[in-house]
Amino acid sequence: MTDLFIYAAAGFMVWMCLDCIQRREHFIWIIIMIILFPVGAVAYFFVVKNRAGESKAPQGFSPTPIRKEVETEETLQLKELIGKFHKAYHYEKLGQVYMEQQKFEMGIPQFEEAIQRDPEMLEARYGLAKCLHGLGNYEDAGIALEKLTSIDKKYDYGNAIFGLAECYRLSGEEEKALETYGEVINSFHFFKAYYHYARLLDKKGKKQEAIGYMKSIVGSSKDLPDYKLEKERFWIDEASKFLRKNGIELA
Repeated sequence: MTDLFIYAAAGFMVWMCLDCIQRREHFIWIIIMIILFPVGAVAYFFVVKNRAGESKAPQGFSPTPIRKEVETEETLQLKELIGKFHKAYHYEKLGQVYMEQQKFEMGIPQFEEAIQRDPEMLEARYGLAKCLHGLGNYEDAGIALEKLTSIDKKYDYGNAIFGLAECYRLSGEEEKALETYGEVINSFHFFKAYYHYARLLDKKGKKQEAIGYMKSIVGSSKDLPDYKLEKERFWIDEASKFLRKNGIELA
């Protein structure tokens, strides 16, 4: 019986020594296990091996991180004001803070509450649309912008209706996108709007019209001041590529 115990203890010690080498633990553990046989191996098992095993998650398991909301002085102040006064203005401002932090999911309920309390608060409608767009929910963002532009078609110097055209395009509503881009370019000189309008025309088989709008982008770029030229450079280059691809030589 004693011999059996010794063999088992020796086997256990060898196992722990191999584990120690595999883990690249300090060599002192092997010395301890040999000198303090078999107590050293038992000590190694509970101090090193068992604790390391507990810290490992099962293969393929990834614990869901707990999302912690980090409050700032500004959000705390706004929440305090909301608690006291329940005003649409404070809800809208809190939504703006979350949106600037790209916490779109947290911004949405703030804007929705602001709109419910003050349907004429266009900043809240715009913020709601931006948050939905930020989450890739282009259809609902478009609905929010439809309501906004029905009240003020030129809101944010035309960027709201331009955003609506973008939402239609990104959600696959090409007819609506084409119509809305048309409204945008009739009133505002956004090269990006001209470009996507032309691409949609081309997709509908109206190649020559598309070429005409791409030419207008490149032609108009020659009169732009440097700061504006730099801002619109990407769309000018894309329009030039389109024209070259369709056999139009640029001067």
